[in-house]
Amino acid sequence: MRRDLADSLRYIFNQSQGLLTVPEISIQSFLTQLEKHPVSPLAFSFYCDAVLAIEKNDLVEASRWLNELVRFPVHPGGPAVTALADPTQDALARRIVRYIDTDPTITLEVFAPSHAAAENCRALIAGAFELLEAGDPEQAAEIRALLREIVLAAGAEDPKALTFDGASSFMLWGGIIINANRRDDELAMAQMLVHESTHNLLFGLCADEALVENSDEDLYSSPLRQDQRPMDGIYHATFVTARMYRVVQRLLDRGVLSLSSQEKARKELAEIRRLFDQGIKVVRAQGKLTPLGEAIMRGAELYMG
Repeated sequence: MRRDLADSLRYIFNQSQGLLTVPEISIQSFLTQLEKHPVSPLAFSFYCDAVLAIEKNDLVEASRWLNELVRFPVHPGGPAVTALADPTQDALARRIVRYIDTDPTITLEVFAPSHAAAENCRALIAGAFELLEAGDPEQAAEIRALLREIVLAAGAEDPKALTFDGASSFMLWGGIIINANRRDDELAMAQMLVHESTHNLLFGLCADEALVENSDEDLYSSPLRQDQRPMDGIYHATFVTARMYRVVQRLLDRGVLSLSSQEKARKELAEIRRLFDQGIKVVRAQGKLTPLGEAIMRGAELYMG
C-alpha cells in the first residue's frame, strides 16, 4: 500500500507539470521516506482529499492537501494506541471522524473517550495481544503488520441512538477506531482486533481490483448489521466472520483460555458460524464476484467447510 501510494504520487506530480505548488525537495524526501518506513493512516486521507480536489480541477486545494501530506514525519511503527481528541476542537480528530463516518444513510456520533474508559480499553487491548501471542501468534503478527494506529473513541450512550463497536476505512488505511465504552473481555477484544484488521487486509487486497461488481445502490441483508448494506459490505462482513471463527477456534485449540472463557468461546463459535452461513448465502445467491473476490472468498469457504 505504501509503494502504491508513492507510485500514485509520482504520477500526480509528473503529470501536474508544475501546476501543483509543492516543493520538489519535500516531495522527494517524503517519497523516499514512504518506501522505507511506516506512515500514519492519516496520510492516506490527505492523499484522497488531494485526488478529489484534482478531479474538481481545484489545484489550489489539491496543493494544500499535498503540502500537508509531504510534511508527515516517519511513523514509529505500531500499532500505537491513542485516544481520540475532541473532534470539536481538534482538526485531525475531525478528519478521523469524517473518514470513518462515510455512510450517507446514517450519521455516527463519535466523541473523545473519558480518561478512565481509554485506560481500561488500553489494558484490554494489551491483554488481547497477550492472548493472541500465546494462542495464535501468526494472527497477532498479521495485526501488528497491518495496523499502525488504534484510536480509542466513544459513541453515543443513549441505548436508542446508533453507535459503533469498531470501525475502519480504506481512506485511513492502517488505522482502526474502537469504542472505548464497550464492555469487553480479552477474548472479545481479540475478536475486535481481528475483525477490524481484516477489513484493512481486504482494503489492501482490493486496492487495484474490486471484490464485487454489484452496484453500491443495491442493498442486501447483512450478517453483522441490522440495516441493509451494499454487496461489498456483505462480502466484507462474511469474510470477517470466517477470520473471527478461526481465531476463536485456535485460542480454544491451543488451551490458552480459562474455563469460563472456553465455554463462552464455544457459544460464540456457534453464533459466528450462523453469521457466516447467513452471509455466504447472500454472497453466493446475489453477489457478482470478480476473480479476485472469488479467490479470496473461496479460501474462507474452504476453511469454514
